[in-house]
Amino acid sequence: MGESFRFMHCSDLHLGCEFVGISKNDPELGMRLRDSVFNALDKIVSTVKKEKVDFVIISGDIFDSESETPLTRVKFCDAVAAMKVPCFIVYGNHDTKRKWESSIPLPKNAYVFPEQVVHRTIEKNGRCLAEIIGTSFSADSPDTDPTVGVKKESINFGIGIFHCNVDGASEKNDYAPCKLKNLIKSDIDYWALGHIHKRDILNEYPHVVYSGNTQGMSPKETGEKGVYVVTVTDDRVSDMKFVRTGEIQWLPVTYDITGFDDLRKVLGSVPGIEKGSMLTVTFKGRGSLDAVLRLEGDSITEIIEASTGCTVVSTKVSTVPDIDIDSRKETGDFISAVLNFGKRIEQYDRADIMRMICTTQTAENLRDKFEEFTDEELREIVRDSMYLVVDKMMEAER
Repeated sequence: MGESFRFMHCSDLHLGCEFVGISKNDPELGMRLRDSVFNALDKIVSTVKKEKVDFVIISGDIFDSESETPLTRVKFCDAVAAMKVPCFIVYGNHDTKRKWESSIPLPKNAYVFPEQVVHRTIEKNGRCLAEIIGTSFSADSPDTDPTVGVKKESINFGIGIFHCNVDGASEKNDYAPCKLKNLIKSDIDYWALGHIHKRDILNEYPHVVYSGNTQGMSPKETGEKGVYVVTVTDDRVSDMKFVRTGEIQWLPVTYDITGFDDLRKVLGSVPGIEKGSMLTVTFKGRGSLDAVLRLEGDSITEIIEASTGCTVVSTKVSTVPDIDIDSRKETGDFISAVLNFGKRIEQYDRADIMRMICTTQTAENLRDKFEEFTDEELREIVRDSMYLVVDKMMEAER
């Protein structure tokens, strides 16, 4: 019978992330976000102690590339020392090597895997708990599969620590590509993976696991972020516990205006929004509130922030006026002419839409700003203009 033990699997801490875009526009919010990354590290340390884990695995991207400073490294070293248990680390593609690294050495309880596959063991009460196999990011071979040929050298529970991209999971690149089917065929019992920020258990027995990042860093990284505390009994995973470490959530919130004529009721229709979250808001549906959403966007944002205690990072209005657009296009009146003309303009190419937007000298002076918009954002300008004209005309009819 194997010795029962517990370990923590975490990855993609990205310590030192600057949140440049947000920090430039809102320095106070930028500071809050930068602090949240280090607060997640503090939560990791407290979880190690609370859950009484026997060792910790960090599967790469501890730092955030050029944002690593001596202070950032000192904070990480202090956190590892405070864990007081063995900490097995692989470096990821964001862990840039520094000339001054040796002047701030990691504590003795940390082991960093080199740029080639190495096998280590961890013991408890004089017995081997697990065999740990890993390798750090290699700039010389970022496009090769680091897991090829990896297998245990013993009969103990095997853990593979790799910063890699399984079956093209990353949208950005195919860094360190590997195949799930090959990982499943191996004799490794738990693949502790990093690089993908979305938490995901790709397979069980053997376990192939992305723990995700410890604090969300953009609107794409939604929901709770944290670590896994894994319990192994008789050389088999017996429990996997997710522990949240990210104090700030990025949340998509959708409000449907259909059937509402009171804005406050619409904003109260989505319960349970966690205070302090970063919200990406979308309005959808059909109704009389379409016009106020398009005309008073900044004020609507302030109302949402005041009522939820959250920060709205973006708002998208995808509503339509309280009319049957398709039927109204066929009536032959002035409103139908506006709708049909607007729909035609939506189909124009980028250059033609830009020419129509920049017909006045004021708009021409802002051409550089309009050029920053995507094609879809330009078409949204067309739709907004069309629906606002329709709303005004409908007011006149009433």
